[in-house]
Amino acid sequence: MSSAADLLAAARAVAAEDEDRAGVAMLVALADRTRPDTGPPDHPLPADRELACAVEQAWAVLRGADPDVTVQDALAAVAWLRFRPPSAPVGGADLPLAAWRPGDTPLPPAAARDEEAGRVRDAVLAGRHLRVVNFHNTPASHAAELRRELAWYAERFSPVTEAELHAALDTGVWRDPRPGVVPAFFDGFASAAQVAAPLCEELGLVGWFYPPTEFLDCPVDQQRAFAAEHDLGVLAEDLPGDGPLAMSWDALADLAGRHVVCGHSATHASSASVRTAGDVERQVTRPLARLTEVLGRRPAAWAWLGGTPFDPTAPGDAAVAAAGVRLWTSNAAVERLA
Repeated sequence: MSSAADLLAAARAVAAEDEDRAGVAMLVALADRTRPDTGPPDHPLPADRELACAVEQAWAVLRGADPDVTVQDALAAVAWLRFRPPSAPVGGADLPLAAWRPGDTPLPPAAARDEEAGRVRDAVLAGRHLRVVNFHNTPASHAAELRRELAWYAERFSPVTEAELHAALDTGVWRDPRPGVVPAFFDGFASAAQVAAPLCEELGLVGWFYPPTEFLDCPVDQQRAFAAEHDLGVLAEDLPGDGPLAMSWDALADLAGRHVVCGHSATHASSASVRTAGDVERQVTRPLARLTEVLGRRPAAWAWLGGTPFDPTAPGDAAVAAAGVRLWTSNAAVERLA
């Protein structure tokens, strides 16, 4: 078990990371809304028991240190210590430990966060867990660093396709004896297609790509303004020149033959911002229709800005499920929708 000091140092290191530059490693639960939750197993595997204890400990330590944390903060701290290339923690003691949230997305009540932490712990105890590494912009200037990072994961973990994730949910067993890892690339940057995808292919990994569709539609000379308006992290390395920031639709279609393409709204929206029928049409219906047209099938999964859990009472969430998207990606879980 890690000490409380180690967990706090790891949480502060995660808080200090620039997620627009770094790959943020996460341990997430796997959940299945297509079948009843059987709860924790009577005889968990020792490795799963130990990992569930680590999650429980991290939640208790971080919850006591910062009242605004969610279970994702505990999962990121556990991942920092166990499932990412080793690096020295860097982060000031005055940093808040709670991850950034969109301004329109309220913090759930403490009791709801405790309940979510318990569900995640039980899923981990049952062996229903996955390693995910969240990337955003991956410019060519960072290619060598990205290659080293992805190579570290490729040596230790197995790639995960959409079919393999569904098989694991069906059977509780991964096809590969090594745990699975999902390198996820958010926001549709051209660099994801030009830099990250070729590196994944070289190293035998399968990337999961989440593009906001209106960014891909945006004329090149308007993409920087679009990114600034919609919380897309443009790096200083992107500013010189006039090349595209967003990948093209052709590039996305090409990626879909070797990787997994998912929905991420039209404009990088949060679930909370989708309230009206017009919002649903713009942020869910049209993006899914366009992605389906380009891919020849429904996107594999969906994620909102802020990585919020599935809420069947939220208009946008309900529309995603009604459209037949099977997987929901949040900051703490990958859920299969009924």
